[in-house]
Amino acid sequence: MRVIAVDLGATNLRVALFEDARLVRVKTVRTPRSGPKTIIASTIASLAREVSQGGSIDAVGIASIGPLDMEKGWVVDTPNNPIRTFPLKGPLEEELGAPVYLYNDCVAAVWGEKVLGDGSRYRDLGYITISTGIGGGFIVDGRLLLGRRGNAHEIGHMVVDIDSERICGCGGRGHWEAIASGTGIPWTAKIYAESWRGKQTEAYKKALESRLSPEELYTAAKQGDDFAASLAEYLNRVHAAGIASVAAAYDPEAIYMGGSIFLNNIDVILPGIMKFLEEYAIWKPVIKKATFGGHAGLYGAAAVALNPPTK
Repeated sequence: MRVIAVDLGATNLRVALFEDARLVRVKTVRTPRSGPKTIIASTIASLAREVSQGGSIDAVGIASIGPLDMEKGWVVDTPNNPIRTFPLKGPLEEELGAPVYLYNDCVAAVWGEKVLGDGSRYRDLGYITISTGIGGGFIVDGRLLLGRRGNAHEIGHMVVDIDSERICGCGGRGHWEAIASGTGIPWTAKIYAESWRGKQTEAYKKALESRLSPEELYTAAKQGDDFAASLAEYLNRVHAAGIASVAAAYDPEAIYMGGSIFLNNIDVILPGIMKFLEEYAIWKPVIKKATFGGHAGLYGAAAVALNPPTK
């Protein structure tokens, strides 16, 4: 079976050809951020033709940023792309002549773990990404959780700080994503720096000017910068609080974690999460690195195309 797998992120768009469970070819471009509402679908269609090299396409799976309207096949009011609302399923089925299965990226990723990855051993499992945003997907009693519109998993919008002044891209306050995602870290670093009473390090100075990127933060923390190490520890506490809430809600046996921030800094983030889970969690799931690492979205998209979840 030849399927097209689409990993539609806030920053990058990746389109791949899979033959059964084997990744054959992938093309990566920047996700369009301006133009007509159909520009993302038309870009996907063009890349699909390129990677399939004119061969047959049996199905298309899309692991997408959300929120979604799965019935319509649209991304709806996403906070992470200026186009915000745009169609995918209809235009792509028309252009490619194959059924299109659209799921949230983390929902697809957890299905990929279940169908193609290490997660096949578990009946209850989750997937969490820490990247530009924070998201999750969950399987409970062997069934993929979707909700009425396909958004029963937007864990990045759990409130982890009721006193926070930080407004999330969705408009809510104190959300996990707003505080500890790639987009939230520069703001959090500035607030943290304003109350810092320790050594005025290079990372501290950048944070005060809202210039401390996630990459710079974790690089400095690994190099022994006091401010960066303290901030990273605070962010680990935030992540642990979010994961403890997730564990209480869904009771997973295992949670697989991915996303560029987590995968590039697993040595800093994972031990901190495990330490603070002891403090926050009613029960603690096994925490594992995503089977497919940075390809979790692609393998998830392939999984929903090869083996569509039952609703």
